[in-house]
Amino acid sequence: MSFKSITISIVSTFVFCGVLCSTFVNYGANDCYFLLFPLMVSIGVTSLLAFILSILKGNNFRFKLPDVLITAGVFYYLMRYDYQLHLADWKVIYAAILLLLWYVVRIIFSSLQVSKNIVSVGIVGIGCMLAGWGLLQLYSFCHSNHLLFCITGPFFNPGPYSGYLAMLLPLCLHSLLSAQGWRRYCWLGALALMLCIVPATMSRSAWLAIGISLLWIWGMHKGWLMACRSYARQFPRKAASFILTVCMLMALIFILLFQLKADSARGRLLIWKNTCTAVMEKPLMGYGPGSFQMVYGKAQAAYFAAGNGTMEEKRVAGYAEYAFNEYLQFGVEGGGILLLLILLFEVSVFKQGIAHKQYGFCGALFALAIFAFFSYPLQILPFGMVCVLFSAACVSGYEKKIQIEKRNLLILPLSLLFCSGIGFGIYKMRGLNELGERWYNANMLFNSQIYVAASKGYEYLYSYLNYNPKFLMSYAGSLYSEGRYLEACNVLERAKLISCDSYIWNMQGCYYQAAGYYQSAEYCFEQSLFLTPERLYPYYLLAKLYAEPKFLNREKARQMAVVVMTKSPKIYSKAIDEMRKEMEQLLFK
Repeated sequence: MSFKSITISIVSTFVFCGVLCSTFVNYGANDCYFLLFPLMVSIGVTSLLAFILSILKGNNFRFKLPDVLITAGVFYYLMRYDYQLHLADWKVIYAAILLLLWYVVRIIFSSLQVSKNIVSVGIVGIGCMLAGWGLLQLYSFCHSNHLLFCITGPFFNPGPYSGYLAMLLPLCLHSLLSAQGWRRYCWLGALALMLCIVPATMSRSAWLAIGISLLWIWGMHKGWLMACRSYARQFPRKAASFILTVCMLMALIFILLFQLKADSARGRLLIWKNTCTAVMEKPLMGYGPGSFQMVYGKAQAAYFAAGNGTMEEKRVAGYAEYAFNEYLQFGVEGGGILLLLILLFEVSVFKQGIAHKQYGFCGALFALAIFAFFSYPLQILPFGMVCVLFSAACVSGYEKKIQIEKRNLLILPLSLLFCSGIGFGIYKMRGLNELGERWYNANMLFNSQIYVAASKGYEYLYSYLNYNPKFLMSYAGSLYSEGRYLEACNVLERAKLISCDSYIWNMQGCYYQAAGYYQSAEYCFEQSLFLTPERLYPYYLLAKLYAEPKFLNREKARQMAVVVMTKSPKIYSKAIDEMRKEMEQLLFK
């Protein structure tokens, strides 16, 4: 490589690493919407790089099938969004940004002066940084982002953290097997560093993704796949026996992983069951982006209200923020059409990646596809960035006999268009930092019990943050503390559209009870009970409701109180003791 090519490759690597790391910035608030601004800034720099490379000679960019599929998928996703309800504005902005990033990265990787090997070094370097971050958290040198887990990296819990490392490990192994001399030891050290922290995360889906993807990378380098194909043709019976043995071994591994955290696995099975029920009601077009929690909450409540569900299912039932399966999540929000476009995109990218011998990037996407079966990676910004980057690397191969001059005439206006689009996005979202400060100040006023001022602050922010259930619950709580009960209930009606948290139903029921709307309160508590049948709190609230003099029902109050006294709690706490003492007093009245 020439000095010019090395320089451009290093600059490109730093730019890509900046894009990937921009989503780790805690900007304004711990909220995806606020993270869009630093992401846009970093992509803006990437767009400028694409524009510069489009001016230089030696770019073989041309439209391919994955370009058509991702464009169609994003446009369909944007068309299915309900722009009146505004359930998740950040999702449609996120989708549009991913599409822009896709073409920008395609232009950069199509440049003959950009080395993917150097880019791989930078990306694996990020993986080493994240692994070191986790080790510091493990040994208490750095604080975790979750009270219950000591290892989270820059994420909120160990699941995404381990999943992110699972994507980078195949790329590292590919570079290790391709390297020679002293470079092999560098790649081996990076691989060992990332592997040593993964077991401590206790993420079964990440372990599975790592195991299968690394085995695939090893097989591609050693030629095992071709050898197995040839062996199967020569000895079909022995090959069938071998496949049967492998399937039995995989089944055993799945059983062991299931039993490792059985309650968590049963909870996900329940989520998948109810999600599939929701998908079957609108299998073709889905319910629209941002609708999952609303749809899932109705499905789970209807499931238990109809008398279905085993005792195990009732025990593990809870608040499902995600489907814990990206394919089912897309099935709910975009229907079969979106799911088909995504699967076709994955297959086409994978085929072209193998054709261009980009085994490292293909292995990373393979790990992501496996991890997506059991988690929610694409609902988190860093994963979307990596997915686009790796997919574009697979598609953008170096091809001969290309009329470069004509290609440059095409990509130059495209680059200008992308730069303009990102610049407009940065201009429109420049006030996010101010919103974050206002939100923080309103929360401080609320916690200081200065409710009138807090409500005014929340009212100003409502049109911007009405997609966030935590914000809405704080706003409703402030209105309730002022005595504005029905206004608080209206705010919680909005919260129920974007969250299936049973606590929202409990809050709304309490507010209706305070306002004297006892039947509405009863309905809210019952819905909370259907969502989480084994939680004691709805029974406790119903018992207090039936003990109200204006809504007195001694028999029902006694029944609910007995349940609180005798039912085993899912998670024991001091609050359980306090509720039971209160119910004991109610029973002896």
